[in-house]
Amino acid sequence: MLNNFKIYIINLKRDTKRLRSITNELKKQKITNFEIIEGIDGKKIKKDELNRSISKNNKFINPLNTNMNAPEICCSLSHIKVYKNFVKSNFNYALILEDDAVFVNKFTRSLQRFVIKNFIYEKQIIFLSELWEFFKKPIDKKNNYEIVNVANVVFTHSYFINKKAAQSLISFNYPVKTMPDNFIVFKIYCGIKLTGLNPFLLKQNRKKFDSNIPIDNKLNNVFLPRRYLYRLINKMLRIMGQFKSHK
Repeated sequence: MLNNFKIYIINLKRDTKRLRSITNELKKQKITNFEIIEGIDGKKIKKDELNRSISKNNKFINPLNTNMNAPEICCSLSHIKVYKNFVKSNFNYALILEDDAVFVNKFTRSLQRFVIKNFIYEKQIIFLSELWEFFKKPIDKKNNYEIVNVANVVFTHSYFINKKAAQSLISFNYPVKTMPDNFIVFKIYCGIKLTGLNPFLLKQNRKKFDSNIPIDNKLNNVFLPRRYLYRLINKMLRIMGQFKSHK
């Protein structure tokens, strides 16, 4: 079962300290089946290449990408690059890590089996990162861990994905419409089941590394009726006390 997944690390060529950090993290976990994927650098990409890579759909989500800067677009391109590598591979599942991720606990063989066993949906993501909101009732439990349904999540530094979900994200978000962490949109429009590990296993090393992407929340100003309805339902569930959070 453990031979069914491969780990992909997203790293910009100039970020050698980050690369050393994440490879050391994996060595501590005695994990060797990983591949380095060179990220698309927002500081170096040419304007014409950037223009070719963004969606020209002016009616959906992010018209002409006026709400996205070059690093944000390149972040999406980097994750799409991983998806394309993954779907051509012989592996059924991929664990995608960004180079600022650090383990907060041991990723044991038993825990790996537990996570892989819980790929039960046609298109599914299992987050190993902090979850903003998840349902109290778990899908499955083993020892001190559980797999939960996720209502809200934004981090992209550590998540498992299966091939159907990866294929769907390539089709939906290339050319780029939105950021790779816009998981609620992916859930609504791609039908991807969002699940996660509780307690979480990896976090971002913000003490050592700053984000490569400027913070910009303008995308939330784009009105999407289906997302609005989803948020309204979640608000009601929140009031009813249905959620837990890692925040």
